[in-house]
Amino acid sequence: MTENSNTLLLHAAKNGSLEGVKAALEAGADIDYKQTDSDLQSTGTALFSASTAGHVDVVRLLLRQGASVVERMGSFAPLHGAAFEGRTAVVELLVQHGATVDIRDVMQNTPLMYACGNNHVDTVRRLIELGARPDLTDGFVAQRMGLKDRNVVDSDESIKMVQEAAKTRLLRCCNPKCGKPGYRKTLKLCAGCKLTRYCSRDCQIQHWTVGHKKCCGHDVYSDEQAYSFRDWASSLANHIEEHGQESSVQLLQRSAETYINL
Repeated sequence: MTENSNTLLLHAAKNGSLEGVKAALEAGADIDYKQTDSDLQSTGTALFSASTAGHVDVVRLLLRQGASVVERMGSFAPLHGAAFEGRTAVVELLVQHGATVDIRDVMQNTPLMYACGNNHVDTVRRLIELGARPDLTDGFVAQRMGLKDRNVVDSDESIKMVQEAAKTRLLRCCNPKCGKPGYRKTLKLCAGCKLTRYCSRDCQIQHWTVGHKKCCGHDVYSDEQAYSFRDWASSLANHIEEHGQESSVQLLQRSAETYINL
């Protein structure tokens, strides 16, 4: 029964069925369950699916019920998925519940750079307001856009927005209730994860209480996870060699957002 409820939870979250999610949880579903649908790919959690699809009400319910904001689909966290798709309301919900705004994937991409790469202007603006660093340009997406060398000349409003924010050299307090701007030397860095910054001790305590305590130290992409990614890539290559490119199309489509677009 539990296995069935887990499957129901994933299906309901993916399709935005609030009642279906409630029913699955009441039936005992594991809120952070991931289903392995082949030797090469596992689904993300219900929160990941709902975040990527932009199902705000489902995301809100899952967060209230304690869903993890750091459980990943491959190297993507829910915040990566929401930013990639331009789900601004979901981005805000995730950050309000403690998601680390500058969480990175296997290619060192932050949610801000995914939103920028896809020209999701509203999402870029809100992420910067929530404390995302516009100067983290060592990831693959930022380098592809030319942001690392600051030599990009582009008409995309989102790129211009990131460039302008970087020029100010101001960062923002990562407490989503604050967002006060300040220079790096005036903001206090979290001693645990070293990924979040605060304008005061009070802001750090408040952010810790609302959810950072669940993420701190658990939202860094580890070497073990990177090895898992390389294993996935190797398995995919073997699958294509054995079964042919045409028979691997569906597998590639399921994996595209997580890996191919990095």
